[in-house]
Amino acid sequence: MNPQTRSLLTQRVIDSLAIMGPGSIFERFGVVFVERLCDVRLVQRGSSVGGSPVGGALDAVSEDGRVVVEASIMKGYFSGLMSKPWGDLDHTLKLAPLAQDIYLLSSQRAETGVIEAMTNTALQQGRMAGRRLHLMDSRSIAEATIDTLMLYDDAIDDLAQHLPVLAEIRDDHPASLNAPPLSALYVKNEAVDTELDRWLESKACVEIVGIGGIGKSQAAAACLLRNEANFHYRFWVNGRDINGIEQLASVPVRRGGAERNVSALLRRNRTFLVVDDASPGLSVDQLANLCGPNSRILITRQNSSFGAFAMPTMDAQQAYTLLNRGLDKPVSQNAFQTIWRAIGGHPMSLALLNTAARQGVSWSDLAEDCANVAKMPVDGATLADRILGRLKPALEEELCLFQWAGQSHCDRAFFKHVVGLMRLRSFEQYGLTAPESAASIRIHDIVFTALKSLNWLTTEKAREIDDRLAAFIIQQIRGNGHGLQLIASQLRGKIVRNVENGDRRAAFLYVLSMVWMGSAIPTHLLPDPQEEAQRLKSLGAVDNDVAILVVLESIEAIGRSLRHASGPDAVIAWLPTILGVYDDLAAMIGLSPRQAAEIKHHRAKAHSTLGEYTEAERLFEEVVATYPLNKAKLQLVRSFSRKPRDHQKAKQYASEIIAAKLGGSSISPSLMMALGDALNGARASWAGELIAQHEELFLSEALYSAAIGIPQGYHSVANFVRALIWYAPDRVEGVLARLPDPSPWMLDDDQSRGGYAEIMLLASDVCDESFYLNRALDAYETLKVPDHYQKRKWGEALYKLGRYQEAETIFETIEDKSGRIWLAHNLSQVKFKLGKFMEALNLVNESVTGATGVNEKYRSSFLLQRVKVKIALCQDPTGDIAEGRRYTTNPGLLEQFSIMVQ
Repeated sequence: MNPQTRSLLTQRVIDSLAIMGPGSIFERFGVVFVERLCDVRLVQRGSSVGGSPVGGALDAVSEDGRVVVEASIMKGYFSGLMSKPWGDLDHTLKLAPLAQDIYLLSSQRAETGVIEAMTNTALQQGRMAGRRLHLMDSRSIAEATIDTLMLYDDAIDDLAQHLPVLAEIRDDHPASLNAPPLSALYVKNEAVDTELDRWLESKACVEIVGIGGIGKSQAAAACLLRNEANFHYRFWVNGRDINGIEQLASVPVRRGGAERNVSALLRRNRTFLVVDDASPGLSVDQLANLCGPNSRILITRQNSSFGAFAMPTMDAQQAYTLLNRGLDKPVSQNAFQTIWRAIGGHPMSLALLNTAARQGVSWSDLAEDCANVAKMPVDGATLADRILGRLKPALEEELCLFQWAGQSHCDRAFFKHVVGLMRLRSFEQYGLTAPESAASIRIHDIVFTALKSLNWLTTEKAREIDDRLAAFIIQQIRGNGHGLQLIASQLRGKIVRNVENGDRRAAFLYVLSMVWMGSAIPTHLLPDPQEEAQRLKSLGAVDNDVAILVVLESIEAIGRSLRHASGPDAVIAWLPTILGVYDDLAAMIGLSPRQAAEIKHHRAKAHSTLGEYTEAERLFEEVVATYPLNKAKLQLVRSFSRKPRDHQKAKQYASEIIAAKLGGSSISPSLMMALGDALNGARASWAGELIAQHEELFLSEALYSAAIGIPQGYHSVANFVRALIWYAPDRVEGVLARLPDPSPWMLDDDQSRGGYAEIMLLASDVCDESFYLNRALDAYETLKVPDHYQKRKWGEALYKLGRYQEAETIFETIEDKSGRIWLAHNLSQVKFKLGKFMEALNLVNESVTGATGVNEKYRSSFLLQRVKVKIALCQDPTGDIAEGRRYTTNPGLLEQFSIMVQ
């Protein structure tokens, strides 16, 4: 785990520990924590069966009396004279004279140096001879949890009952963003490792070839892990969808829905790229030409080419080792010799035989099977079919999931939901899985090929898995984590196929309505809101909760799609025609207060889009008066922030959402990030105090979301960076240091890529300009269908890099009425650099004229541009300089105006 990610996750646990309560909960958490950390059984004595504290008793003691735990949520536990910890130590030694390891835990942070001072003082006392004192504040507890216990699902399952954030971290966050894991059955081949390293020293691109299942992927994964310290970026991509060299930039290189333009990184940075299962169309020489002097590419494929590294099979000793992994009774020499003569050292086949043996199939039967195979086919399918057939009683359900998905990978959380934790662990020990991100699970292609020929998946079984998926989605819809976004990235293709084939369950339609970028929304698969609302009108609301949400979200999704395709005027023309939908839904029988509030909330959003702000505010206020819907409070924050007379109301609603979050209420990450965006946008006025007080609360959520590939995370981090550039530019580098390095998981779609690109573009104003501008441009070049805003920012990056004609071309293709004043400003800057001064003046005049009302804060920047143009045209800029100074307090702008005066 890279240091930035580790720090981010540690801070998340610290924050959750700090608000844990009451004390009995932290006491139980502390007991489980020490049990798992020390692998010891503890007896909890400090609480009664009902959870009430027992006076005079120690919190927990091991059965032999040698490990003692005392836990406290008291603020200032580790501070000042440390009277409480000293008292707990005295208490422990009095009641547990056999204690050897004493754990004093606090849910709060310790003051610097006090833990070390107390430990040193205590250990010098005679009564501590032969004993160890462990003083752990929230930081040390969090670090031990992330570094050690996060690796064990059973430990996290127990701890998460008391600290739910641990389950979110374990389930949402890939344990390693840099390299795929090696199989538990992997047998190290030092000769292969040494040879690959030697080839990579002199060659920019090395090709590993061999039949399926021979161990190419595992050798490449080991090489990537072995060399991770030598490269800034390390990527593992699936080469099956990349048919030519030009497609590295234009075709998604993805696992689990994550994408990245690796070709740009190869040219400019120390990058190690593995292309697994590359197609014949990828030329080694062309790939080598993509590399800068310090980058390397390693590809694997079955079809051999000249100059490739031929992956050898295992030698006899390695094969024997693999066959016996996890077995109490080793294979007999006679059986081994039969197997060895039949299949040699083919790792995948050996792993399959090992799996069958662990399922109870005798070695004599397995040897006989192998003896009947004169020569294994090139793709190994014949042998794999026979071995997988023997595994059907044990692994049919697990393997059917991949047949059902129609792909060799599946969302890990859903896989676990279907088969259970224990069977997931067991499945991964069979040697059937290939290196993959920890958020998904992938089987080797040879196994998937065998599966396709076995026909295990019945129509009934497929329907059953569809049902489990629908139930899983519904479970996630009302949750407050990232599970729904993660499963959508892995199984959206399967969900789309279901809907296209007529399975229009509300859960599946809801996933399709989640797509944010207008260009990617499959509107033809979404229901007609009016027809669906008419259908629901006569039905009961209790049994149609998700169906109601589908209608509401479909309206917004269709609106986003219309806006992208035809502009805001098309949305404004369409919305009035569907307002009756909200009346139909509101007429449903048995609406809960929450459902009624959500319907009215979406109606209010429609009025706001139509520019009917007074009516929208009235409806939002009616919502929050009858039900504490935080989404409506957020809308009021946005609305009231536009009017100085209502700033106090905006602050009140924002404070209520923050208080609910700090109090442990269910506030979704999405809502918290959106509130952070609103506060950042209003820093200069009413929001300054709130954002200063709670900035870390919002920033940590945005960074964490970005780290696991949630598009909104990058968007929210970009808003923080934009605000800091204006108000605290010296802090920008600190935020960038906490942003996880780019990886396929983090750049999921156009929203993510656009958000990341904007962060890099903004950073170029205060950090290494050339470095960050090129990173921004790399990200913008990967956009599939950029929206108006993203194209404008793309043009800004080109402008800052001095590529004025390219920037002009991009700007002049944008038709964006709502963003016209900024587009005119950008074009004015480009025209000025190209010497087209009169065009530049006309454009900047347009920007200055439009900088009124909520856009007045941009007036000084526009006036500065007009000053530059007027000076070039030998016109008097004095009035603009004076006006520009009146409209800003930004030191950078004021300095530039002063220079103009001189």
